[in-house]
Amino acid sequence: MSEPPGEVIVLPPLPLATGQVLPGGEGAADAARRITEVALVVRTEDGAEHRVVLVEQHGAWWAPAQPRWTTSPDRSTDRATPAGNHPHPEG
Repeated sequence: MSEPPGEVIVLPPLPLATGQVLPGGEGAADAARRITEVALVVRTEDGAEHRVVLVEQHGAWWAPAQPRWTTSPDRSTDRATPAGNHPHPEG
């Protein structure tokens, strides 16, 4: 099967999100919650979903060093290690 024309998706080497808490709504049932995982979900034209778990470092959520694109629902698609995936933004 040949690949469709176009550029391959690239996740930038910069934080895609910051913060550790998801804000709550009004009332005790909608209290703020601590974030334990942030993921990017990409859906292709054939309906497959590819999930890339972001890595928390330096108070922000970063793309893993080299994500793998797989449709396996029971696995993360990243190849991240616990530390050292990205340089600190200030060098």
